Amino acid sequence: MLQFIKANSKRLFLIAVLVLTLPALIGLIHPGFPVTDDGGWMVIRFSAFFQTLRGGEFPVRFLMRLNNGYGYPVSDFLYPLFMYLSTAIHLVGINFANTIKTLLIFCVLASSLFTFLWLRKIFDNFSSLIGSMLYTFFPYHLFDIYQRGSVGEVLSLSILPFVLWQMERRSLLWTSIGLSFLIMAHNTLAVLFMFLILPYALLEVYIAKDKVRALSFYCLSLLLGFGLSAFFWLPALSDLQYTVFAKTQISNIDNYFAGFGLIGVAALFVIFATILLILLRRIEVKKHRLTIIMLFIAIISIFLGSQPSAFLWKFLPSTFVQFPFRFLSLTIPSVAFLAACIVSILAKKIKIALGLIVILLVIISASIYLLPKNYQNFPDSFYSTNQDTTTVKNEYMPSWVKEIPQVMATVKVRNLSGQETINLLQSTPSKTVFSVVLPMERAIQVNTIYFPGWYAYVNGRRVEIVYNNPRGLINLRLDKGVNNVEVVFKETPVRLFSDLVSIIGFAGLLTLVLMRKKLKL
Repeated sequence: MLQFIKANSKRLFLIAVLVLTLPALIGLIHPGFPVTDDGGWMVIRFSAFFQTLRGGEFPVRFLMRLNNGYGYPVSDFLYPLFMYLSTAIHLVGINFANTIKTLLIFCVLASSLFTFLWLRKIFDNFSSLIGSMLYTFFPYHLFDIYQRGSVGEVLSLSILPFVLWQMERRSLLWTSIGLSFLIMAHNTLAVLFMFLILPYALLEVYIAKDKVRALSFYCLSLLLGFGLSAFFWLPALSDLQYTVFAKTQISNIDNYFAGFGLIGVAALFVIFATILLILLRRIEVKKHRLTIIMLFIAIISIFLGSQPSAFLWKFLPSTFVQFPFRFLSLTIPSVAFLAACIVSILAKKIKIALGLIVILLVIISASIYLLPKNYQNFPDSFYSTNQDTTTVKNEYMPSWVKEIPQVMATVKVRNLSGQETINLLQSTPSKTVFSVVLPMERAIQVNTIYFPGWYAYVNGRRVEIVYNNPRGLINLRLDKGVNNVEVVFKETPVRLFSDLVSIIGFAGLLTLVLMRKKLKL
């Protein structure tokens, strides 16, 4: 029996990790959808995304149903990965709300599993288990799930340990894919996590015997990761100039600093224990350089996420970060690493005792965030017909929209200067086709807000779109006679270029993987 346990210890610990994660899933297995700050809006956004994708738009950038049916380009800017992944879940017959719940369940399980596998490359099984549990049950992690309902952040937190695991494995393929997923999972966290990934990689290069090979691996991984996700982040940066985002204050940062409850007693205990062991020289600075980096990240991230850093937020990019407590997303992996480290260096009896203390403190820290306060049981039609923009301050509204539509238009196409009947032939999320016979020139309005990517063709010839009206709607000047009109949403030159970069990145990744041994990567 002992031989079996020793031979299968890693598998048994993996099973233990998954079993111990189950309490974190109780609130998601419960009937109904948790009432959270953003969760319901994410279901609504996904339903609009799915309708648009099914209508033929790819990549999905403009969600026609939102903004009272006038359209809103939110998926051109905000983390689309959870919606692409949710599409696969929804296609098997799961409704919109349960699709998002299912994705969140996978994310929590992935967080535990990947954190264990990452830490196991450095520490022993038991120590890695302790780190994995701290990662999963960290108060801010549960707060993200059950109070904020931030699907993008939860997904991002499940991908980060996968990336770190693949970096330890030196897998060019999966490190690159993981980095691309991280970028698409959540804009802000992707940037914040680079403050962990880059020092991690630089240290690995510094201590590597073959520094050129190690540097080549990380440079290629980053290049390919950014290349694979270019179809998202390049247009997101380029198209931001057309929106009111830069002039919109999303939140008052003074209201979003982390209190003690979001940090938790377990994290503070681990940090202080690490410092004590360094002072006692149980953790040698030269031997445990990565531990020092993680300790620094843990302390700085807690500081930037809490009230004492308020004076610095006059200079920090608050519009981008929005909520200071988001810096705790960096605290989670760094403290998980520290927990595994301090447990691993101790003698067996002390190791087990310390591990149990950390688990007890984690449970105490997590208890207030472990379950949602309320649930809602809306039918799928509630989500699939909701027309809100799904963003806090309509911050991705085109800057030329001066009056935001408050009600849905009664018709898709309107004759502004005549009474001639318009024959609507097709209306999908990314295309409107109609015909009209006119006795003279007329102004015709398509009740869709203009955003770069909308093109109009009359009798096969491209015509100019006018959108200098208060609501920024697509207006056309049609000539006398028969007018067969097609208004279609397509990729702009910048977006086409970004799509090409992603395709080249994918082809390059496959080539490098196939030729890795020959190239000695």
